[in-house]
Amino acid sequence: MCTSFVLHEERTYIGMNFDLSERPIKMALSGDNQLIILQKEGGRFLPAIGFNNKGIFMNLHIVTPNEEGKYKRNKNSVHMMRLFDEVLSDKVKTSVLPTYLQEKEIVNVPDYSVQSLIVGPNKKSFIIQPGRKYIDTDQLEDNFMVLTNFSVRDEMEHEDNTLQGPGSDRYRLAYGELANKRGNFSVEQGLSILKQTIQREGDNPTQLSMIFSPEEESIYFSLKGDFERIYKFSFSDMTITTLRGFEDEFGLLVKKKGILLSELEGWG
Repeated sequence: MCTSFVLHEERTYIGMNFDLSERPIKMALSGDNQLIILQKEGGRFLPAIGFNNKGIFMNLHIVTPNEEGKYKRNKNSVHMMRLFDEVLSDKVKTSVLPTYLQEKEIVNVPDYSVQSLIVGPNKKSFIIQPGRKYIDTDQLEDNFMVLTNFSVRDEMEHEDNTLQGPGSDRYRLAYGELANKRGNFSVEQGLSILKQTIQREGDNPTQLSMIFSPEEESIYFSLKGDFERIYKFSFSDMTITTLRGFEDEFGLLVKKKGILLSELEGWG
């Protein structure tokens, strides 16, 4: 069901737990500067999370559907998968995203309902849910954002500010940890928050936990809640390497064909 966050201080830190049922998941390059996380469904791999070397990030979280965000086709509507592609390829720059979102109607693809955390350069972040007004960092007093699986926009509009819905417990935990750790944040503290918000039981256990440090052009990640073993992907050489917790050192150049997470699990 997923938990993600962004914290903007002197550096930016983006974290995400990718929670879903057991299935093939892979990391693959797209274009010259994007790393995409894809999950297999219905016989094909579908993108779920994306990063690029300019520090742009976008993900897709399952959320309760609303009528206004349902798929429709007209000249003014843009579905979430098209937005995913255009943001990560920098066709739609995050600097003009507020204008774009006012001019376009963002909708879901058929039979899906998702919301997204989008992070761009210059410490700008957005939460977008089809059928709802977007949220950006200028609207918040905090220098961080958290996203799980309820509609953050809906909750912001409740007078009693009571958090309800799927993932509200994970949201509160991550929010509190980020509020307490401001001013002295690090990759390790980000991993600690992800460790506290992983799901080990139920239909959607955590498959992948990631911290993206845009200034370092690096992604630190663990698999299936094993935070003893940490991998690192670097945009500087497009390579995954073992960082700690392994008996031997391994490295692999990521290509457009991609690599399954199950193959990375086999590294000793």
